[in-house]
Amino acid sequence: MLNCELVRNLKRRYYNLMKITLCSSAKFFDRLWDIKAALDARGHEVFLPSMKNYHHLEETALAKIQYDLIKDHFAKIDRSDAIYVANYEKNGIRGYIGGSCLLEMGKAFDKGIPIFFMDDIPKESAYREEIIAMQPIVIGEDFDKLLV
Repeated sequence: MLNCELVRNLKRRYYNLMKITLCSSAKFFDRLWDIKAALDARGHEVFLPSMKNYHHLEETALAKIQYDLIKDHFAKIDRSDAIYVANYEKNGIRGYIGGSCLLEMGKAFDKGIPIFFMDDIPKESAYREEIIAMQPIVIGEDFDKLLV
């Protein structure tokens, strides 16, 4: 009798189903639910960031929580076949990529995990060259283009 995990992995490969970690600025966490639903409907397994807002805490407590949140999200990326960056416009910057997203992209890049973008690389980013070097693939919200 075949192991259930083995069967799941075979189905995943045959149908090109992936484990995908969603990344975005905390400001857009509420929008990630629709993206998750669209990916779930296609059979992908989706990992979300922790979607709690801790920014009301004092700096030292916030730093400890941020440490744990970053480590937790990195663990999700480690288990993923791809990451999808929901880089909405923020503060007048189209395709905004913040510090946390950049870290998450660096983690995926280091592991050889493909990076997919919702929008183009921001032109106003101080780390535009680093983002270009990681070779993200802009697919918009056409999730049928998620191929690895």
